[in-house]
Amino acid sequence: MRLLGSRLAALSMVESVHYFPLEKPDRVVASFEETYYPDVVDAAALELRLRLNGEFNLLYRERWAGDRWVCRWDRHPNTHNTDDHFHVPPRPSETTALDAEFPADMNDVLRLVFETIEARVNEVWAEMTAPVYPTEYEFERQYELPYLTDP
Repeated sequence: MRLLGSRLAALSMVESVHYFPLEKPDRVVASFEETYYPDVVDAAALELRLRLNGEFNLLYRERWAGDRWVCRWDRHPNTHNTDDHFHVPPRPSETTALDAEFPADMNDVLRLVFETIEARVNEVWAEMTAPVYPTEYEFERQYELPYLTDP
């Protein structure tokens, strides 16, 4: 986790990395540079929780004037989906999660996550004349996510 955190800290879009913060002692949290986002986004971060058995939870969140846009990539046994699944934005839940097929290598998973975040940021910048706030957002398989399996 520390190695991944140091790799995240080296990215130009990352402002800071917090290792195992008190409120989330099993995670590394990367906060993104505010200038990477338009003014409507107050803050953004990626939380990583990795387990030695290959399970993980990666949570991306944006804060918009008191509202939140969140999505999550998971690999763990559960009762709502396959082990690999994606919790769709803007408010992840078990009822809206989609089955997924993530690569075995965690570096490849992180690459997919960052590609999705990049597509999301581009979408937010493209909508600046009429931004779609989290309360107005509806996930419709944007970003052509290759890891989602067909319903």
